[in-house]
Amino acid sequence: MSSSSSAASLAEPMSARTFGLWAAGLFLAGLAARLLLGLYTNGYVGDQMYFIRWMQGAMEHGVRLSYVHADMQNYPPVFIAILEGYGHVLNALGLEIKTAHLTSKALPILFDLLAMAILPLVLRRRLSRRSQLLLLGALALNPALLADGAIWGQIDVFHSLLMALGVLALVGQPFLAGALLGIALLSKFQAIVIAPVIGAYALRRMLRRDFAHPLLLAAGFLAPLALTAACFSANGTLDDMVQAAYLSATDMYPQLSLNAFNLWYHLFTDPSLNDTTTLAAGMSYKTFGFLLLGLACAFVAAYVLLLKQLRTVHLLMASAFINLAFFMLPTEIHERYGVPAMLFLVLVPFLMGRETTSAFDTTASPRIVLVPEPAAGTGSPHPLRRWTPRRLWSFAAGWFTLSTALNIWMVLNGGMGGKWLGGENGREGGFGGEMRARPWRDDAYSNAFQGGGFASGLLSGWEHALAIGISAANLVLLIGTSLYLIVSMKRTLASFSKPPP
Repeated sequence: MSSSSSAASLAEPMSARTFGLWAAGLFLAGLAARLLLGLYTNGYVGDQMYFIRWMQGAMEHGVRLSYVHADMQNYPPVFIAILEGYGHVLNALGLEIKTAHLTSKALPILFDLLAMAILPLVLRRRLSRRSQLLLLGALALNPALLADGAIWGQIDVFHSLLMALGVLALVGQPFLAGALLGIALLSKFQAIVIAPVIGAYALRRMLRRDFAHPLLLAAGFLAPLALTAACFSANGTLDDMVQAAYLSATDMYPQLSLNAFNLWYHLFTDPSLNDTTTLAAGMSYKTFGFLLLGLACAFVAAYVLLLKQLRTVHLLMASAFINLAFFMLPTEIHERYGVPAMLFLVLVPFLMGRETTSAFDTTASPRIVLVPEPAAGTGSPHPLRRWTPRRLWSFAAGWFTLSTALNIWMVLNGGMGGKWLGGENGREGGFGGEMRARPWRDDAYSNAFQGGGFASGLLSGWEHALAIGISAANLVLLIGTSLYLIVSMKRTLASFSKPPP
């Protein structure tokens, strides 16, 4: 079959039945992979133990008072409420939650399944059926999501999904976008990183004398926050919640890098160095990292404000960049904090094309169809020799997905030579039995539990070299993404400077 006939066959509409069968198969494959990994891996027992304690505290005292009684409960109330509900479900089913067990990973797996179901559904007006299946496959078999959720037992995909849905809704449904972003902030403090994109977009609308959109956006954002504040104020626990879930987050682990393969991972200095150490001219490493992040925030705000024609795909690019900058530039960053950037990077190529409106708009609009470009000899360069923007962003998404997965896996291993499938000392009872964890210590995030952790990069040999190489490649990706946005802004400014015809 010729390449032209192959392209034509891919462009033909897919029947609803064929689409349904493929979608069901991909979804079941993703579910099966997560169940098997959840059953046969230990994951990070330290986080799982904390979640179990928080769940028990919320069930005993209620979500509000749990911040007074619980041990180091530093997640915002939405997730704590979900934990409480999950605990009641387990009780109703007569099940006991255990570390290194499927019961301690069921919520992360559920959040992964929600992302797999919701994102292709939300984008169904924007994508062809084949593109929806590609997106579903990219989520269902995503190694970074598998490592973070089904193996580790963490829930980073939850606030990442809420942020992504908020950005997708931003153009057409401002109140919904604001509400989703508010709930994201009430789920994980790291969601605050999207603020420069949202704020710049609201300012852009106001500068064009569109005040209704920013008001609806603000109302949607403030609604869940005000409701939560009123709920906690009613019994005097608001200060306890804010202190525990938000204010304590930046000083809990004062190292340059908490195993994140970023700017501070052996590229310039030892990642275990205390970030309050003076770098130069009285400025600490921590302050310098925040300064770099502040410059990235100003840059991405300028991109949103100055781009001549701003569409949802550009908001996704800006969101991917600022989440990547958050992972790469500040100190005290964990390996898992790359998940939001990874999710935004995965979404960008799917919305590059003939997009003109928001994914949440109800008006009819042409779909984006991902089909091969004409091959050599048909008037256009061969696809492999032509680095289109979609291919560039697809490469970026593929690399950072692999990078994030390797970063998480190597931490779980204590290096690639570890036994992440069975943990350091094995399990009791097989088939996901309870882990025999060592006593908890303050440095448990680094290397206290079986099945994972290396203290701020204590790798050796080729594993050490691989980790540094990944960090360097991630830095190149951040620089390349910023250059892409700079070129886009330069073209916009150049078009403004041209005299009218």
